Amino acid sequence: MNRRIRLTILTSAAVFTRLFLLGRKSLWIDECLAWGASRMEWMDMLNAVSSGTPHPPLSFVLIKLSTLAAGSGEIGLRLFIALVTASAVIPVYRLASRRISEEGGFMAALLWAVAPYSVSLGQECWVYGLNAALSLWFADSADLAWRGSQKAYISAVFLGILGLMSQHIFLLSIMMASVLYFSVPSRERIPFLKFLVLLLFLALVYLPVFLRFREQFAARHHRMVSAGAQIGLERLFSLRPVSEFLRIIPGGILPVLSANLLERPRMLSAYFVNIAVVFSTVILPLLFWRKWKLPGLRFLLPALVIPFVLFIGDDPTARQMAVLWIPVSISSAGLFLRFRWTGPAVLILCCAALVPYYHMKEFPYHRSNWREAVHYVDSIASPGQEVIIFGGKSTALAWEYYSSSDIPIHAHRGRDPFAPDSVRADVSPSDYLEEVLENSRGDVWIINDIWRAPISGLIDGFNVCEYRKKGEMMETGLVKRHAIVFSLYD
Repeated sequence: MNRRIRLTILTSAAVFTRLFLLGRKSLWIDECLAWGASRMEWMDMLNAVSSGTPHPPLSFVLIKLSTLAAGSGEIGLRLFIALVTASAVIPVYRLASRRISEEGGFMAALLWAVAPYSVSLGQECWVYGLNAALSLWFADSADLAWRGSQKAYISAVFLGILGLMSQHIFLLSIMMASVLYFSVPSRERIPFLKFLVLLLFLALVYLPVFLRFREQFAARHHRMVSAGAQIGLERLFSLRPVSEFLRIIPGGILPVLSANLLERPRMLSAYFVNIAVVFSTVILPLLFWRKWKLPGLRFLLPALVIPFVLFIGDDPTARQMAVLWIPVSISSAGLFLRFRWTGPAVLILCCAALVPYYHMKEFPYHRSNWREAVHYVDSIASPGQEVIIFGGKSTALAWEYYSSSDIPIHAHRGRDPFAPDSVRADVSPSDYLEEVLENSRGDVWIINDIWRAPISGLIDGFNVCEYRKKGEMMETGLVKRHAIVFSLYD
């Protein structure tokens, strides 16, 4: 099979898995923020994103272009992100083929095409899909640049700039690509000074970006501490990093590691299978690269540590750790070359895991179904009733996106998701609900996107009826002004 046929198969598979049922899942809260940004004029959007979010603007630019080309429905919002992440199958194939073999690289690229992790990244209109794609394209160009290709060197500079304009964590991708430099035999790689010049240039490009977002970094840290997130060096040695690492292939269809798994025998069995897959495709080849005569894998085992520095100052999920797919691409190619039966076996498991993923109506990392929650309240709310929304900063946008009614709404975190936290009222959910009830004439519906606590914990002391769950992390309920009723429906 020649390279052209392989690339045709790979791109077709990657595009299909990302476009298939692209509009099935409800937008979740971050996607609603992206939709809100996409409605603005260009300069307004760039200013709002840089002053009201911790994310550089490139992903929002791509999403806005996607809506201009295909509309603002779920498919239109997600289309360009889907195509960009599908394109990353090409650098995965090129990088793994160069480091291991054409056959191994082909199977590794197929893994990127069908892994639920990468498919999910490609089906949400958010910042991490573009970051993953640019990380893989940058790694491939950098690996060629380190070997003396002038065109690849220029390409790496260009891709590095784009990456830094898409996500701050692209710095991890630059660090990972730097490890690739040292894994190239010394007689084949460019002089160290030329390597250093590229890194220094990208550092200078990023400096004004970093200075622009310093306040957003501080605000994000404050929000996480206020929400009770465990931040600091001890976080690095907790169970959470291991749990997220184990999701690097299956993605969010597997829950985080917890004692609750002991009560779910089928899920526990799936976890053991996944541990075997991740260990075999990622760790095993990096441990035995000498014995298996795969010099392209040297120095990559220590590189696995790089993404985990995020846990010292943040609370990331696997979505922020796509840089791991640089060593995963190469190590899995090594396994698939050494034991040829493992490639088809892993791919079959991934395809099987896509079945429950496609069946979901919400994204697996935060399972809140805004579409059903809003439509449910819209369909049965009576005249005179109002709606109060708890959750993230973009809850009002989520209601606006899906609602077809004129029911008055109250958003606990405010109606402008780009406003700085300093101008938001610091009112507890129960106090906010009491204030709304005092000023309303009828009953009040609650929609709660569970980020901190369920309805019962947010509004202790109030009576709720017509309770429904719309996804694992989404609740609706009706607070009646003069009734003492509580009912729960599964």
